Amino acid sequence: MSEKEFNFVSKYSVDDPRLGKLLVEDFESADIVLVGFPHDEGVRRNGGRVGAANGPASFRKFLPKMGALVNIEYGYDIRHLRIHDSGDIDPDHELSLEQCHELLKQKVAHIISEGKLPFVIGGGNDQSYANAAGLMDTLDCESVGVINIDAHLDVRPLKEGKVHSGSPFYLLLEDEKFNTNGGCFTEFGVQGSQCSAEHWEYVKSKPNTEVLFLSQVRIEGVQPSFKRFLSTSGKNLFVSFDVDSISSRDCPGVSCPANVGFTSEEALVIAEASGKCKKVKLFDISEYNPDIEEYRTGRLLVLMFYHFLLGYSQRWCTS
Repeated sequence: MSEKEFNFVSKYSVDDPRLGKLLVEDFESADIVLVGFPHDEGVRRNGGRVGAANGPASFRKFLPKMGALVNIEYGYDIRHLRIHDSGDIDPDHELSLEQCHELLKQKVAHIISEGKLPFVIGGGNDQSYANAAGLMDTLDCESVGVINIDAHLDVRPLKEGKVHSGSPFYLLLEDEKFNTNGGCFTEFGVQGSQCSAEHWEYVKSKPNTEVLFLSQVRIEGVQPSFKRFLSTSGKNLFVSFDVDSISSRDCPGVSCPANVGFTSEEALVIAEASGKCKKVKLFDISEYNPDIEEYRTGRLLVLMFYHFLLGYSQRWCTS
């Protein structure tokens, strides 16, 4: 999309270039490809507060004006990176949620098969199984590692046979291809007050799974614990970030705000480490609900994307 379509502020274009300057219309020249999933039917099915369907549009509104391309604090220069916005999945809401998931899976698979990294903005967390399935479709017999950053386990069974925002990782753990190929699954930063003991037992009953509670993350430290999972979860990683895992003090605009959770600084550490890790092939953000609060939360999500790019710029500068 063009800078004009993004309402890009021209004063940044010369002496203060921001992320808007990295946007390109040409898919072939892009490093990172944005995908919008503007759907919250899965949230409604799970009894949550709708509004996340407006997340991708709100994210795009803040993106062009944020993020200095030369970060003098950290010594990073991302002027060489290119971002392509591939638009939204079913922007006119003409299809069922299940049809949208299938289109999302195909879109993610295409982007990865072209050697680019999809960064998906939701929308409800039900998108995450479709994203994982898209990554798996690009691999033959290679395993996939999925790290779910979330206050909740999200392994609830389907409701009347229908997927919802609480079921994406139930579908993943029941996926034959994921299991046959030795997929790894990590629940990172979950909270005991938000998780059913039965669901915890279900996750632990599956092979190659690990649950690290927020209290355990605090003891080990966010950066070392997250980097440990990046290094041990396989060579094809999908990082899924449900932003209701961030404290509502920093991130109030979500479908289910958290009284306690990660700080905004910790969210940026996770985003940057994910960007820097060459094994990360896919990243998504779920549950941003600008109907509840837009300005602080929307800017935080764009800052997370910015820190992902800072990390990504270092992929070929490190071992």
